[in-house]
Amino acid sequence: MTPPHSRSKPRRGSTYITDMTHLPEPFDPDPGIPEPARRLTEYLGSIVEKASLFLPEQWGETNMRCRRRPGRQRCPGRIHVRIGTEDPPEILWACPRCEENGIIRNWQGSAWDLSDVGWDLAENARGLEGVPPASSGNSSVIPIYQVDAFTDRLFAGNPAAVCPLTDWLPDDLMQKIAAENNLSETAFFVPRDDEFELRWFTPEVEVDLCGHATLAAAFVLLDLLEPDRPCVTFRSRSGRLHVTRDGDLFSLDFPGQPPAPIPEPPGLSEALGAQPASYLESRDIIAVFDDPEVVRSLAPDMEKLGAVEGFAVCATAPGAGRDGDVDYVLRFFAPAQGVPEDPVTGSAQCSLAPYWSERLGKTVLRARQVSRRGGELLCEVAGDRVRIAGKAVLVFSGILRIPHQATS
Repeated sequence: MTPPHSRSKPRRGSTYITDMTHLPEPFDPDPGIPEPARRLTEYLGSIVEKASLFLPEQWGETNMRCRRRPGRQRCPGRIHVRIGTEDPPEILWACPRCEENGIIRNWQGSAWDLSDVGWDLAENARGLEGVPPASSGNSSVIPIYQVDAFTDRLFAGNPAAVCPLTDWLPDDLMQKIAAENNLSETAFFVPRDDEFELRWFTPEVEVDLCGHATLAAAFVLLDLLEPDRPCVTFRSRSGRLHVTRDGDLFSLDFPGQPPAPIPEPPGLSEALGAQPASYLESRDIIAVFDDPEVVRSLAPDMEKLGAVEGFAVCATAPGAGRDGDVDYVLRFFAPAQGVPEDPVTGSAQCSLAPYWSERLGKTVLRARQVSRRGGELLCEVAGDRVRIAGKAVLVFSGILRIPHQATS
């Protein structure tokens, strides 16, 4: 193994070997490691976990851009990987655009492991000859997870899809993916320094804030991809959102959005099929009832409700009767956003928690969303912030195969 300055002149592009056998602990990445190798190893755990994405001993394209600087501009090529059948697997990686490539050996399963880089791997390394050309029309592989949020059991709470990315896809493509998933929200996130940018899409539109999909994204990151992380910060349209984990409980730190009283919106009581005691508004219109059983029994006319001006309609009432063990109940309807009824809505607590906190004279509140699937939330009002805690469970994980031209 020789240092870079003493190697012989390479072919166009360069070839590297990464050996994981003697990984120092703790590990401080060598700044000399090529960018594509660093980017690949950051997400290697997810890729190897899904080795079935690629046929054995064949190349498959990831969604990671190379970003090497062969000239003044970063290489826009996408990294391909070829996972061997050894245990631990030998992983070849290559960028067809700039022809940089290498091998990672003895990788033991941590998504952030990276070790010494060698510079003189033979050019006839097994399998490198099969790298697809840069003009290949192969599909990009995007991991996808479906998570039930605000619940501790399968098939309850609010399902959300989560797609970890390394770079943003075109907006219209993310919207199509969300429509294909046909869940109330699909979350996409991209790493930025030690934080992540996060965006949410319903089947119809991109939204500024979503609680259950944020919880789902944090679950994927903290429980599956980076289990040693105790917390994560997301950058979003609603500012920085902090999520911490305590065992299997995730706590979301969201901005408070206290509602204000408003007159009855035209057509709302008719659309709901019941007369609320009062109306409030922040992001959503809030219909306040006196009896939780009325909220449970609502059967709105979705066509009429979708015509009511506003982002969404939330129905709420104080806890009583069979809901006497919680402080308030709610249901959430957003037919104009492609979500007739949301099973469990974290973002609604940004307005409901401050309202019920002031009305009940307490800062820690338990909420129950009495939708068909149902879910429970623990909320705390802390100044101008609202902390929303809940659990999550993984339903399934898989892949999306997107034609290369669709992601360009």
